[in-house]
Amino acid sequence: MRIIRSMANLAILIALAPVSAPAGTISGGAGLDYQSGPKTQSYRSALLFGSTEVGTSELTLAAIRYGDSNIGPGIGAFGNAGVALTPNVRARAIGLRAIGDGSYRVWRWRLGPEFHSASDVTVGAYYLRLTDNAGGSFGSAGFEVGAPIAQGVTGQIGSSYGRWNGDATTTQAALSGTWHPMSRVTFLGEVDVGRNLTTTTTAGPSGGGALGGLPLPVDLGKGNKGSSQTRSSSDVTAAGLVGIRFSIR
Repeated sequence: MRIIRSMANLAILIALAPVSAPAGTISGGAGLDYQSGPKTQSYRSALLFGSTEVGTSELTLAAIRYGDSNIGPGIGAFGNAGVALTPNVRARAIGLRAIGDGSYRVWRWRLGPEFHSASDVTVGAYYLRLTDNAGGSFGSAGFEVGAPIAQGVTGQIGSSYGRWNGDATTTQAALSGTWHPMSRVTFLGEVDVGRNLTTTTTAGPSGGGALGGLPLPVDLGKGNKGSSQTRSSSDVTAAGLVGIRFSIR
């Protein structure tokens, strides 16, 4: 609980900080997400976030309050950091700690490189790991390619393959995008399609921004409330997410 409170307080402080500082650019804001998945599962969340950018490196922290149709409500603390290794290469680390109002507890993290071109195309690869207190664990590897499509619109495609410790495997693809109709408002959208879906990110390129690459506290495709006895299915299913971010710059 101390970790959650500390990150929540830090996110609020960053969000209320001055527009800029000598060390770099500081911003923050709030957001809402809604996601639906297989077997009428659903996920809702409200969050506060703060971001700082220094040169080509950046950090985003957030405090999350969520509700899930399978495991109930809970809170989460999120961090997304991108560190420039060269002018065109970053190392990215994303982590989440979620604590349910009941007994559910989970850690998620993902690590990987990003490659940025002069035309603003971003190619990323990552390894993701999840562990929960019900004995469940999950590992996956994937890639993402993002690029601007039009003024204020960015699109991204990606794919991943993973395995639960119960031997169920996941194979899925994702199509996502962001739209900035106004300078301080961002709309998010994502569709995931695959076998044994395990949603791992919100819409938007993996690189920073308004919670890009946010791992959700729950996995809509698992459907068994955190049990490690995950059942494998050959059915192809889909999950969709919509969200909005309000930024203070």
